[in-house]
Amino acid sequence: MPCYTAWNECLEPGTAEYARAEDVVRAKLQAIKHIIDYYYAVNDCPLPMLPEGVYVDPLRQPKSSKEGQIRQAICHHFACDEVSVSALYDACSLLDEKRSEDRAYLAVMLPSASLLREHPEKFRTVY
Repeated sequence: MPCYTAWNECLEPGTAEYARAEDVVRAKLQAIKHIIDYYYAVNDCPLPMLPEGVYVDPLRQPKSSKEGQIRQAICHHFACDEVSVSALYDACSLLDEKRSEDRAYLAVMLPSASLLREHPEKFRTVY
């Protein structure tokens, strides 16, 4: 896997260029959240709820086979939409792990990024 460079690493906060880049990442975050929401809703399954202060492990294993199937479907959708691992990491950077809703998305997005990285041939992973 190529080295990851965060979307804001070379940008100065408060500049127009930073704001434009952040808008692009926020749009990607909304699209990613929409995909996640869709698969959890279709499967009548709530997003994972992690207690405050719990580390969101990028290698977090699904709590059930159903959750594992949902994660697989999400990763296939990411592959079809060419959502890159970098886009997932960038989107995660805008989430606040202190917020319950954001932790739920992190609990899906980070392990999904790991799954994409672990199985590039299966998901046609884009970095």
